[in-house]
Amino acid sequence: MGAIVVASLVWLTGVVSSHTQSHLLSIQTDAAGALLGEGVSLVQTPLATAAAVAQATHGDVVAVERSVGSEVGTRPRLFRSFSLWELTARGPVRLMGLGEHTSLSARAATFAPVISRIRGPQELTVVDFHSSRGSPPRLDCALESAGTPTYAVLADVALPLGRHAIVPPSPAFRDLEFALYLGTRPRAGRLLEATSPPPPPHGATASVRVPFGTTALDFVASAHRPLGGGLLPALPWIVGILGSALLVAAAVTTQWLMRRRQTAELLAHENLRLYAEQRSISEVLQNALLPKRLPSVPGVALAARYVPGDSSADIGGDWYDVIRCDDRSFIFAVGDVSGRGVPAASVMASLHYAIRAYAAQGDRAEAILHKLTSLLDVARDGHFATVLLGHVDVPGHRLTLVNAGHLPPLVVSAEGARFVHVVPGAPIGVVEGHHYVPRTFKVPRGALVLAYTDGLVERRGEPLDASLARLRKVVAVVPEAPERLLDRVISTLTSDAAPDDVALLAIRWTE
Repeated sequence: MGAIVVASLVWLTGVVSSHTQSHLLSIQTDAAGALLGEGVSLVQTPLATAAAVAQATHGDVVAVERSVGSEVGTRPRLFRSFSLWELTARGPVRLMGLGEHTSLSARAATFAPVISRIRGPQELTVVDFHSSRGSPPRLDCALESAGTPTYAVLADVALPLGRHAIVPPSPAFRDLEFALYLGTRPRAGRLLEATSPPPPPHGATASVRVPFGTTALDFVASAHRPLGGGLLPALPWIVGILGSALLVAAAVTTQWLMRRRQTAELLAHENLRLYAEQRSISEVLQNALLPKRLPSVPGVALAARYVPGDSSADIGGDWYDVIRCDDRSFIFAVGDVSGRGVPAASVMASLHYAIRAYAAQGDRAEAILHKLTSLLDVARDGHFATVLLGHVDVPGHRLTLVNAGHLPPLVVSAEGARFVHVVPGAPIGVVEGHHYVPRTFKVPRGALVLAYTDGLVERRGEPLDASLARLRKVVAVVPEAPERLLDRVISTLTSDAAPDDVALLAIRWTE
């Protein structure tokens, strides 16, 4: 396409250049023709003057010679020969002659036929054009005076030897090759004069017709170099060279961009592979940390769900766990590590196993969170975590909660659904050595406790209070089986395009 555009531009500029050259040649030819028309008067004026003097002086040859003698001679003059005739009833009578001797200007018998060709007084009549090898070309012109007696003049116009024209010092003839023909058509036998070299027979030429007495002059011209400067004829070459250079540059740039695109595609495929590999590692790590099944604790029913976020996003750091202390109690944990990917999953693993270790050695919930603060530092590790720990006394229907920056759990009973607010402590990893304040409260018989991560309720651009109110509205007033409750909550509040992971844990007292 670029080559077609460049070729079209070259062709178009060539056409414009040729048209402009033709137009300039036509203008200059017209200007040269106008000057040539003025030159015709140089031939007619001396003859008309000589005829008028003869008429005024009744054929005084001295006066006539005085008026036209300077224009006649064998040396470069306007006329090679000149003769004055009186037209009488008996025929023409020769009164005088100047310059070269010719048969036409010497005898009345040869001049008599010329009289019949003269159209009228003071009108220049071109009698004949003679061109023979070995003799200079001649152009015979005649002119008749007005009045009685009537006089006629005959002159032989001087033409250049060899018919080689001398270019006039006028701008109209500059840069032109021209030929001047007698008549209305350029015929070789009627050539008066021409430059050397003459205009090419089949080249770009222009012509103009100039009236010359009873006939005309045909002026044909061509330019031997570009008119108006050399830039216009060179314009197609300039366009072609610049267009080709731009075409090559465009091709090189396109090739470079294609290679860059191929490199980018290769990098994108490699990044996609690495991302899929990293996500697979994260998923394996997270699935390995989440409990395969929850422990069986007499007096309570347990249910948990983990819902991964958008598949195009990295795996998150959400988790849940239930750690049995004895037959009468257990500790549960629901947490969320900031960030995503393998680093977040690694932090989650360290906190998950630390909580299990501290619970196994009998630490209370608040002590466990206090010890976790020394394991994680957001400035060092780039992550922090929110954790909700709860210690459940099943027979006593007591629940002790400790909150490290996590969302409050929801308690559902016959009295309705309400959030249990605990004095919030700093998230793990923000303040080292932070002490957390526990809260213990009585759980009604048959009540259900729902712990969750923020991916369940938080929505971009929505206040948190509105999000929590929506969760409380979804949960039934009368507690139902934990499995059914979690299924209903997940189907209502989550979708496949949810950007964040969700971890839920439901605990219901059955006694």
